[in-house]
Amino acid sequence: MVFRPDNFLAMLLAMVGSAAIASPALAGVPWTWAKLSSSTNQVSLLSAGGASRPAAVADCFCPGETLNTSAMAKAEVLFNDGSLTRVGEQASLRFWPDTRNLYLSRGTAAVFVPPGRGRTTVQTANATVGLNSTAVVVRYVPSRQLTLIMALGTAPSGPVLVTGATGQEFALYGGQMAFVNGASLQIVEFDLLEFYQTSDLMAGLQLGDPTYRPPANEPLAALRPNLLEALEQQAPFEQNGSILDPALISDVAPVTAPQNPETNPLDPLSTVEALRRYNDTPPGVVNPLPEPPVTPPPDPPTVPPTPPTAIQPPTGDASADP
Repeated sequence: MVFRPDNFLAMLLAMVGSAAIASPALAGVPWTWAKLSSSTNQVSLLSAGGASRPAAVADCFCPGETLNTSAMAKAEVLFNDGSLTRVGEQASLRFWPDTRNLYLSRGTAAVFVPPGRGRTTVQTANATVGLNSTAVVVRYVPSRQLTLIMALGTAPSGPVLVTGATGQEFALYGGQMAFVNGASLQIVEFDLLEFYQTSDLMAGLQLGDPTYRPPANEPLAALRPNLLEALEQQAPFEQNGSILDPALISDVAPVTAPQNPETNPLDPLSTVEALRRYNDTPPGVVNPLPEPPVTPPPDPPTVPPTPPTAIQPPTGDASADP
């Protein structure tokens, strides 16, 4: 995927407080149960007591259990309120009873919340993602202590809100992706259409096709207009100046811990040129956003020159003998 750095992060951080206040608080529909609506390859369910069992379609994903996927596996989970979650390979996901809280300890999950269900949160080890009537993709890479959040749309109730480990909160709008690593943060814009066309997690959802007419009982039917609106509002992406996705969202890309975290080229604060080198799996394109206006530094204060100090001649005759 291609993405472009978002240089308006400071503005978003300043605006998020007012955005959060403006978003109405809606009563949530608690999750009491979920079931596997599809399963590919090895998927298992781990009970709160530590007992593991293979998972199959129509099995209950019960509160307190952890859903685990192996390599090249994926699963789709449908909750009692119609919310849909797709889980990629090598992921671990669980939820708590009578809440709308998911915990992703590793891997990738795409979470779709239809309108009117209430605020939903997705937690990782270093970030909390809050969404309402929209969809996100969240990935956590434990070896890098890195969380990636992709906002697939912007709900009328407000943007996706992300809280980092330091407590700082910021907003994500449809087509924006955030990298969270400790106190470090970077926001970029990604190509929604390219992501829908290339991601395994989006396969079969027809999210990039505005002519698709879903059946009335489809879980995403009520949410689809919100996602299509974000897709239509995004400016076209161009190859010139774009950055290829460094396999950060790919579920089949190997993840290895960097030998030197201080020079990790995938650190959220890496330069654009460093990210360009990681182009082995390019499912999409992004362009750099316009640079913010640069305010020249103020001129240094003018210091008047110091007048030379007059040197007084010594008293007496310097030529006289001692």
